Amino acid sequence: MLRHHIRAALIAAFLMLPASGAVCLPMWEFEAGKDAAAWVPNGDLADVRIEYGTLCATAADADPFFLCRGIELEATPWQYVLLRIKASRPGVAELFWTGELEGKYGGLTQEKKTRFSIPADGWQEIAVFPFWHTEGVIRQLRLDLYDDADFTIDWIRVAAWGGGTPQTDTFRWELDEDASAWRVCPGAPEFLAPPCRLSVADKDWITVQLRSDAPGVASVLWACEDERGVQSEDFTIRGDGESHTYDVLLAGIPSWRDSIVAFGLRLPPGAGVRLESVAIAAEPSGPADLDVSYFGFEDGVNRAGRPEHVLVQLTNRGGKPGGLRGVHLRLPEGLRLLQPPEKISLDSLTHGEVAAFIWEVQADQAGYYEASLDFSGKGAPAPMKATLHFLDAAPVPAATYVPEPHAVRTAVDVCAYYFPGWDSSAKWDCIRRVAPVRKPLLGYYDEADTACVDWQIKWAVENGISCFLVDWYWTRGAQHLTHWFEAYRQARYRDQLDVAIMWANHNPPGTHSAEDWRNVTKEWIDHYFNLDTYYKIDGRPAVFIWNPRNVRNDVGGSEAVQTLLEESQAAAREAGHEGITFVAMGYDMSPANVRMLHAEGYAGLTTYHEWGRAQDMTQASKRARYEDVARTSPAAWEAHREAAAPVTYFPLVDTGWDDRPWHGNKGLVIEGRTPALFEGLLHDAKAYCEEHSLPLVVLGPLNEWGEGSYIEPCTEFGFEMYEAIRQVFASEPPAAWPMNLGPRDMDLGPYDFPKRESITLWNFEDGAGGWRAMMNVADVRCEGGALRLRTVSRDPALVVDAGGVDAKAVTSLEVNMRLNGDVTECSAQMFWASGGAAISEATSVRFPVKANGELHTYHVPLSGNARWRGRISTLRFDPCDAEDVAVVIERVELLP
Repeated sequence: MLRHHIRAALIAAFLMLPASGAVCLPMWEFEAGKDAAAWVPNGDLADVRIEYGTLCATAADADPFFLCRGIELEATPWQYVLLRIKASRPGVAELFWTGELEGKYGGLTQEKKTRFSIPADGWQEIAVFPFWHTEGVIRQLRLDLYDDADFTIDWIRVAAWGGGTPQTDTFRWELDEDASAWRVCPGAPEFLAPPCRLSVADKDWITVQLRSDAPGVASVLWACEDERGVQSEDFTIRGDGESHTYDVLLAGIPSWRDSIVAFGLRLPPGAGVRLESVAIAAEPSGPADLDVSYFGFEDGVNRAGRPEHVLVQLTNRGGKPGGLRGVHLRLPEGLRLLQPPEKISLDSLTHGEVAAFIWEVQADQAGYYEASLDFSGKGAPAPMKATLHFLDAAPVPAATYVPEPHAVRTAVDVCAYYFPGWDSSAKWDCIRRVAPVRKPLLGYYDEADTACVDWQIKWAVENGISCFLVDWYWTRGAQHLTHWFEAYRQARYRDQLDVAIMWANHNPPGTHSAEDWRNVTKEWIDHYFNLDTYYKIDGRPAVFIWNPRNVRNDVGGSEAVQTLLEESQAAAREAGHEGITFVAMGYDMSPANVRMLHAEGYAGLTTYHEWGRAQDMTQASKRARYEDVARTSPAAWEAHREAAAPVTYFPLVDTGWDDRPWHGNKGLVIEGRTPALFEGLLHDAKAYCEEHSLPLVVLGPLNEWGEGSYIEPCTEFGFEMYEAIRQVFASEPPAAWPMNLGPRDMDLGPYDFPKRESITLWNFEDGAGGWRAMMNVADVRCEGGALRLRTVSRDPALVVDAGGVDAKAVTSLEVNMRLNGDVTECSAQMFWASGGAAISEATSVRFPVKANGELHTYHVPLSGNARWRGRISTLRFDPCDAEDVAVVIERVELLP
């Protein structure tokens, strides 16, 4: 009976075809031999059979798929593939599609695929929306599954939605909490408007009004007339059950252009979302909607008996400007107000802008205190509460410098990745505005300050961390982000913490050469291996390589890599070392790749992150749980160990992921990270190392504040993440452990970059004015009243803190610049960040430049870009998109 109803529903869907004419849509029900013969398994699928009208198979290796050829389907934007499938474990599958039958990979390329998740909760009906219309005709499909799972497929069908002539003049839809008109497939998170062909050239905003019982991430979806695949822009929704208006800016996104042929939303499953209306418009709409984006301590490690700061940040999520008569902090008994904000009202906050309020308070005794926050004024947010934890006063006197560390010994070496990316105030702006809970205990610090490095050394060794694996950047002799290593060389306590290079060689293909590899090796030997504290594995200096495949591709193949690594070993021995222990990094642990790594000369293998199967275990788009990371990582370690043999696998304990400060809502967020879960995972790692007699364990990044991989002492966790490490790995009893102390406990600091005023003119007569290398530039210097540099790849970049320039006061950019290089055509690009939002292609202007050695003045409009708005905190300038170009910049000015 159920199959009869499904069949009837699908027949009804097949009848709702576009007016272009009836199309015979293929279907495979596996009740006959011809259906089974149509989907051909590859060698990585075993026990393939037809059983009770279903297609069954077991994934026997890493790349299992079914291939279907012999189709001749006229492609439209309004088609989708529907399959009923059951899997023994959750995972991510892919549907490839093409109109070709020949060519590379038989026409089935990475650009022609759609990913989708398969839960492990019995039968699933899954709709896949490929937006394959640019193919014209579909002649092949390939269903790529995943390893270590059994699959049962009931049927696969191509269906279509809508009917009649596509709409051309509908830009607003009133749904009144009934989205059935947009529900293409029951159970699918995608809700799509009836077929359309809309001109959106002058419409940059999407306004969505909805209610949701749980917080989550929704996406605006669209398809372009001349571009394959779905396009999307994410936005965060609130889960208070109230009606809210969400304005999503699409201006500047390359794929949001004149003609779109599909439009809709992806809503988070299980959130209880009631969709009220959707509009495509020229301006944001809806009332002001002030949201408390942060309420808690401004700093970490807050103690009784001294003044501490409570921070509140408000963001206007609505379309209209909004204000408040008052912002009121209510304190419980035992917690006293010392100083309120200078102003507790809010005049006018425009869409996306952030306002901050700081109260100075003091607790009489250590303990937990519940503070409350309420507001007065039209459209005020609902009252809310926060628990503030005050620690005991620190029983130490003031100091004149960072106190000497007292290292905690461990049974195995605990090595952790360190990202030296915090060399300017501009880099910290996204953390200040988007994620103040991440504020480090050192403040928004200058990594070139040796006192900061000495604090980092002290905290690391006192909590059981043996070595920093420092991200190291080299591109054809040009280096950047070396400031931390330079400060480390001058640090007072350098001899207590080992260091090793993690070469972050993720530059574009062709960036490096065999000669460059030799120069890199010489740099390591001459300037790093000679450090007494350089970390060794098996008695040899250790070098971790981010992407071995890049090396292989750049120098001419695996045999060339083997020759170069042997040369490096010989050079190291000649310099008095026993050789080099090369540790490969990456996620390709296929037998073929492991064999190549072993032959090339790698002795170890690890990764930068390890999430186990957490991504497979969630139904929420772009959301995973740290609990699942902790639960499934040990099995992943064991699988990696078996796959890596005879190369030694070193387990990776992950420190989380949430890159919204850098990339907005685009990336994955791993939720629910806690010190307790982290400690449990550390216990598993220690047991794993003991079982397999491994000398070291690797921790994920300590301080990837922008990517959300951090455990260094901060506002969110204080010392708890670090203390979990020594709790697990320390060889000494807790009574021997030193007390964790912060700079304020000894009247030291702050170490923050000084606050910069708004800047609109840089003439380089008195220095660089804060401009510094971001990536892929060399020989950066001020000379003769100009900023000079050389590009070493096609993606060079400089960055500067603009100090919060008011975008309303600036209409254009003017650059006086001379470029000299062997290139006929190139372009420059200015990026910006405002209000802590992420820098992206959408927040930029590109303009043509000449590399003829002559001085040119470039006048570039800015105010025409809808994203040039708010307070401009950071500028990034790419002077050209060519390598080996000599750049001379005489002036950069933002003009009214």
